[in-house]
Amino acid sequence: MTSNEPQAARLYGGWRRSRTLGIGHLNTGQTAIVVLSILLPIFIANFGGMATLGITLPLALVVIVLAVWQRHGMPLLDLAIGRARWQWAATRGETSYRGIYQPHPRVLDLPGVLAPTKLLRVEDTGGGGPVGLVWNQATGQMAATLLLSPGGALLANRHTVETQVSSWGDTLAALANEESVDAATVTIQVTPSSGAALADHVRERMRTSAPDLAKSTVRELVASAPRASASMLAWFTLVTSPGRAADRPDNPAEAAAETLRRLDGVDLSGAGADVFRRATDTDLVRMVRGAFVPGDLDAPEAQMAALTWDQAGPSAAEEEWTTYRHDGHVSLSWVLREAPRKPVPYSVLLPLLAPGRFPRRITLGYRILPTEEASAVVEREVNASDARAEYRRRTQRSTTRRERADAEAAERNATQEAYGSGMAQWTIHVTVTATPDTLTAAERELETAAKQAGGLRFRPAYGGQAAAFTAGLPVGIHPLA
Repeated sequence: MTSNEPQAARLYGGWRRSRTLGIGHLNTGQTAIVVLSILLPIFIANFGGMATLGITLPLALVVIVLAVWQRHGMPLLDLAIGRARWQWAATRGETSYRGIYQPHPRVLDLPGVLAPTKLLRVEDTGGGGPVGLVWNQATGQMAATLLLSPGGALLANRHTVETQVSSWGDTLAALANEESVDAATVTIQVTPSSGAALADHVRERMRTSAPDLAKSTVRELVASAPRASASMLAWFTLVTSPGRAADRPDNPAEAAAETLRRLDGVDLSGAGADVFRRATDTDLVRMVRGAFVPGDLDAPEAQMAALTWDQAGPSAAEEEWTTYRHDGHVSLSWVLREAPRKPVPYSVLLPLLAPGRFPRRITLGYRILPTEEASAVVEREVNASDARAEYRRRTQRSTTRRERADAEAAERNATQEAYGSGMAQWTIHVTVTATPDTLTAAERELETAAKQAGGLRFRPAYGGQAAAFTAGLPVGIHPLA
């Protein structure tokens, strides 16, 4: 007997922030600061007399408040230290970049964390054509990129999309068995378009002998396209450390071959995205240059092929506390603050991917934990949860619903890992680029899209705008790597 009742849509959840041992909601670092702030005034008073408490106690209270009180999901003490470090770097000129004034032999350097990178052009002996690799000479990591053609989920049935989500999970889990893989990122770049290119494309290809109804329908679609037209570029970047491979490479050529082998082993066939091809060195130059100067994203192929790696970056850049200025444009980057607490559907990211007035780049970064490390992580999480429960029992404090849910999630993760499930650390970076006079409108558009993204909570990348901007590029720079 069959039933025609529609099945409920599958929801996804169970994410939790990694937590260490600590008192209550505090982590290990916060707990240590609080304990030291309490003990230090007593220790000083034993040697300097009770009069010292008039100075040490207020200072201790200030430190405790800064360590415990949070803003944007971060302790105020961390924000204060980060602000001081950024201000010190700005005072020394480390947040400014002027490419035309770089001294020899650093004339080919790119700004910030891009400085140690080098673009390699590798000829595929298997007939696949040239491939571009980004080599980080400081860390030894290499990044290879696949250009994707996402199929989209709006017109697909729910079962197909849920199968694709499951296949993507299998793809990530398979990376845990690759000893040289450090991280993987998926980036979607949405660039608004006036619709003129679409109109010209349709006009040139419309047959005069076509039925009037077909021609009128196409004209109507083209006429409505400019208000919501956008071009989409998607890519998958694999970050590897060839030096950790079983057959340790002896030179950059062998390291490049190892990276390409790992890239070719990534199976995206069932994840809802077709692999267009492997990115060439010209493709990488185009994507990096197009991020700094959005107008160059559609530049002619010959123009991009003529650029060297240093010319892919900006001629000038200035990193500020909450923005990043480069070549007449301003970018604002946000990072994930908190994952949804409740289960969400597969369409949770669609508001961020919807076309807007300004170029937007959304990057999902993953670090797949090796089996041994994943086991140690879940054990540490369960032990930390048990320690917090014991602290609440001894202090006779009742358990909140959120604490119970977090403890259950830690136990569930440990159980799933014990039965062979993989574990990944992940994050999201969102960057919007505008001109100085339209930055306010771009920020408002990003805030609106972020609020509609099903419980995902973001915050500006305070003091790390240049790094967050670069994390969305196919260059292998990723905070989880």
